[in-house]
Amino acid sequence: MGKRIWLPLLLIAVMGMSAFAGGSSEGQMAPGQADLEEEVYGMVVFLKGSEFFNWTYAGALDAAKAIGPHVTVELQGPAEWDATLEARAIDQLVARRVDGLLVTAGDAATLVPSIDRATSQGIPVITFDSDAPDSDRLAFVGTNNYAAGYTAGSEMVEWLDGSGHVGVSTFPGPDHLRQRVQGFTDAIEDAGADIEISVVNDEGDVSKAETQLTALLQANSDINGIFAAHGNPGPGAASAVNSLNRTGEVAIMGFDFGMPVIELIEKGEIRGTVGQNPYLMGYMAMILAYSANHPTDVTSTVAPFGHVPSNVDTGVSILGEAEVQMYKDPPQF
Repeated sequence: MGKRIWLPLLLIAVMGMSAFAGGSSEGQMAPGQADLEEEVYGMVVFLKGSEFFNWTYAGALDAAKAIGPHVTVELQGPAEWDATLEARAIDQLVARRVDGLLVTAGDAATLVPSIDRATSQGIPVITFDSDAPDSDRLAFVGTNNYAAGYTAGSEMVEWLDGSGHVGVSTFPGPDHLRQRVQGFTDAIEDAGADIEISVVNDEGDVSKAETQLTALLQANSDINGIFAAHGNPGPGAASAVNSLNRTGEVAIMGFDFGMPVIELIEKGEIRGTVGQNPYLMGYMAMILAYSANHPTDVTSTVAPFGHVPSNVDTGVSILGEAEVQMYKDPPQF
C-alpha cells in the first residue's frame, strides 16, 4: 500500500477509536470510559518554545483529545538547540515509564542510544520532523525532506530564470537538513540550470547566519539567490542583504513560517518560504504512538508493538504573502 493511502486510513481509524472511547473535545467521560487507564505520552523537541514545535504540540494535543480524555501529552526538551540535553529529556521520560514518545531528532546519532533504550523497555518511539533512521524508532512522521529541498530548488530555478549563484545556509548534524540541501542541489542540476551553489555553516543561529551570508555576499557579487535550509537563517539572510543595500536584487527563500519570516515576506524582503505542516506532524505522530501502544490480535510488523506505517509524509508547499496569513496566530504554550 502506498504511503499516500495511509493518511486517510489513519484518520478514519482515530475517529473509530474516538467513538469507541467516547472522547470529546470537552473531555467529558462517556459511560464505561472511566474504566480506561490514564496514559501519558511525551513529545520531546530540540528547541522548546519555538513556534514550529508549538504547532506540532498543538496537533498532538488535539489528537489526544480525539482519542479520549484518559490520554495526555507533555512537551519536553531544551530551550536551546542541544541534542545532548534532548537525549537527557528522553531518558527522564523513559525512567518515568511514559506510555509513548514523540521525538524530533536534533542530531540523529546523538539520540540513537536514548531512543533504543526506550523501545527496548517497551516504550514506542515515533520520530517526527527530523528522523533518526538508524535507531529503533517505529515510524517517522513529517516532511520528505529531500522532496522539500527539491521543491525549493525547482522554485529557485524559476525565480532566477535558470542562471545565477545561490547561497545555502545550513549546518551539519541533523539528517533532515542534509536531505533538504541534497534535494535542493539535485533539483537545480536536474533542471540543467546554470546556477552555482555555495554553502555556509550558520550553526543553527540567526546572527551567525547573517554573519556568514554577509561575508558570502561580499565575496561573491554575483549571488542572486539565498536558500535558508531551516527556519533560523531566513531573517539572517534578509538582514545581510539589507546591510549591503541589495534588497530586491537577491531572492530569498525561507523555510517554515515563524513570525519573523512572515513579517519579512509581507515587507517583501523574503520572497517566499517552504511551508511544512507541523500541526499534522504532531497529530499523526500522536495517533501512531497510541496505535503502537495498543497492539491488536493481528501481529504487526513491529511486534510486540501495534500496527504503524513506517512513514507518513505530511508534505510541503511554497508560501507567499497570501498563503502565510493563516499562520499569523501561532499557538502559545
